Amino acid sequence: MFRHRVEYGEEMELIPSHLFYLSGCDLRCAFCIAEEKAFNPRIGTVLTTEFLEAAIEQGKSQGAHNIQWVGGEPTIHIPAILEAMSGCCNLPRVVWKSDFYGTPEAFQLLEPIVDVFVADFKFGNNTCARRISKVNSYVETLQRNLKQVFSHSDLIVRHLLLPEHEECCFRPIVDWIAVNLPGVKFSIRNGYLPRWQARHYVELSKPLETRAADSAIAYAEYRGLNLIT
Repeated sequence: MFRHRVEYGEEMELIPSHLFYLSGCDLRCAFCIAEEKAFNPRIGTVLTTEFLEAAIEQGKSQGAHNIQWVGGEPTIHIPAILEAMSGCCNLPRVVWKSDFYGTPEAFQLLEPIVDVFVADFKFGNNTCARRISKVNSYVETLQRNLKQVFSHSDLIVRHLLLPEHEECCFRPIVDWIAVNLPGVKFSIRNGYLPRWQARHYVELSKPLETRAADSAIAYAEYRGLNLIT
């Protein structure tokens, strides 16, 4: 784990949220805001129950009412996280923020101990996912896991708007959610920044257009999605 802090930039129902950042990730998103820290599993310190208990008390003193595991990608650290939490008394609500590019068994293991899942649905097609994040079978994997978790757990689906990816990514995601996850909480994020390796991709090297968020919200409302902020 390389950082933890209480934050107020999450969805309204989650804040203030005590975020625990773990290094290492199974995606290689060119625009990753965490940059190298997201991909180096050796950055930070080993997570222990003693450290976690002390950190949780610190977070509670700042008003946090949940702990949120974030990345990198927390799902690749399930054994260490579960071991650390198993020794804690009076755990607050647990939020699991994930890229959801994992196995069904991983999410089945998490369901009994996670109160809210937050899923980043980044790409609406496999071509964009492969080109920008270097992963295969992205859409099928995300859709399978989202259906599984949606049937049993409290789920928020996030999408970070990317420059010039409304038609190829955002709208296909919205269309699929409208049919397959009716009523799921959907959060549109418009804080894209051209960070890390984004300069190597023509469309990602520039900031998001001002009108992009309004256009996205209008389409999601048209498709009947349950938008949250």
